[in-house]
Amino acid sequence: MWRKTAVWWMTALSAVALTACTGPAEPESTVATTETSGAPDTDPVTGMTPCGDIGSAATPPDCVLRARDGTGLVFEVRHAANGSSSLTTIIVRDSDGEQVQTITEKGWRAAAGARLRDLDADGRDELIIPLFLATANASYAIYHAGGGSLEYRRAGQLGGIGIDTSDSGYTVASARAGYAAWDVQFWTFVQDRLHPVVTAQVRPIEGSDGKVAGTTCAVVDSGGLDDLGLSASAATAQFCAEPTVVRVMRN
Repeated sequence: MWRKTAVWWMTALSAVALTACTGPAEPESTVATTETSGAPDTDPVTGMTPCGDIGSAATPPDCVLRARDGTGLVFEVRHAANGSSSLTTIIVRDSDGEQVQTITEKGWRAAAGARLRDLDADGRDELIIPLFLATANASYAIYHAGGGSLEYRRAGQLGGIGIDTSDSGYTVASARAGYAAWDVQFWTFVQDRLHPVVTAQVRPIEGSDGKVAGTTCAVVDSGGLDDLGLSASAATAQFCAEPTVVRVMRN
């Protein structure tokens, strides 16, 4: 019975990925915003309304993000849609309003706005731009600025339901891999580029009644295990104990 349920779930997931949705599912860990709640005061540099909750709008409203990392950077976010395609253009300005950079990303039905969050706990905000949102896994472009530079560079893409930051400084992306199955990916930034480290694979255990009786966790090398100096068993013990992994194992 469990195998039949798993096959059905994966078939449904494929259908969702083809048709998409206008907003993400409720994730176990979501991309947090840096904006505060309250009245949407007009930004003094751009004259735009701060980005916030856009609900289920087909095309997010134009808005502004302001860095909270001491750089004083302002991100003028503009959206356009053409059928199922989306275009996000972000003009980065310094605290005096001078243009520093323009970033453009094309997506598919990405009905959510850009966000700022320090994903690697280095004191600088990363820029997160949704490219594709669905009931299951989503896709995000990640921009990183390091070494004291004000200019952001495209670090790569992350996919999954939620993006988190571990206490040890890793960027974590939790992706569904099937019915009651997860791939929790751990990443790090090296010279403004995302580099995969390891993946914690959470898989269901089938009980005698055909239902899911629990989960297992094993860690596989995604390209960074040698740099950690850990054996496969030691890496499994360490990363399977990460709060993000424990959380999906309990669901």
